Amino acid sequence: MGEKPSSVPKFIVQGSAFSISSDGTLYFVDLNETSIVRKLNIREPGEIEVFIDLRDWLNPSEPQGFYIDDLWIDHQQRIVLAESSTGKILRISNDARKLENLADSYDGYRFSKVQGLVGSKKGELFVGSPHSATLYRIDSSKGKLNVFNEDLVRPNDLCLDRNGKRLLVAESDPNRVLVYDLDRNVSMEHSWTLINFKNEGDTPHSLDFVGKAKDHLAVLLGNAELKIFNLKEGNIAHTRVFPFFCKRVRVHKNWVFLQSDDRIYRIRIPKFQ
Repeated sequence: MGEKPSSVPKFIVQGSAFSISSDGTLYFVDLNETSIVRKLNIREPGEIEVFIDLRDWLNPSEPQGFYIDDLWIDHQQRIVLAESSTGKILRISNDARKLENLADSYDGYRFSKVQGLVGSKKGELFVGSPHSATLYRIDSSKGKLNVFNEDLVRPNDLCLDRNGKRLLVAESDPNRVLVYDLDRNVSMEHSWTLINFKNEGDTPHSLDFVGKAKDHLAVLLGNAELKIFNLKEGNIAHTRVFPFFCKRVRVHKNWVFLQSDDRIYRIRIPKFQ
């Protein structure tokens, strides 16, 4: 069931890359000061606070300063973020009093652009690097970093299923959603294709699971299209087109949150017919 392109979601806040904690705190990167992560309670979206300013902790490697590519909140409510000017993957305590550098290079090469950052309750982090066509796995408890995949993958976004046993990757060129089974005891992983998009313009930019059972998958396609797939039945449960370009989708309880170029919006999860 689709909706008219003219329908506009509810505007929440101006910001770029974002993530939502299990308690409903929205963390997002400031548009004008890209070293700053701000936060707000989505139940009271008018009250915005500064969570952390990386300039208080680090010196930027580039003249233009810091740039946060992606962020994710773990099960202990710690914020993990990827900062591309230093190439660091940082973990910050939920009171912003402790900052840890989890990784900043592999085999002597510094991380650059990161697209896709997610972790499991076991302390594993998965990092997507489209420029090197690689997925990395960080064991944060042991401080180990390794290349996760043997496939050449240009990831746009990552998500894990509710059991932490499957990693899903939104990839462009070819346009598809890949799956990695994580419960196999192998050093390097091979993927299989869950969804293959045949149209050239259907580039999957972002994805997230929908519903308590997580048997639906929301995928942002092309410039402004959201499709929700019923994974059990293998069909499309919902389609919606927006009047603006969408970069990221995240789901929290009954809401779908969307990132445009300069704003974060939300819509209610539709009733699937």
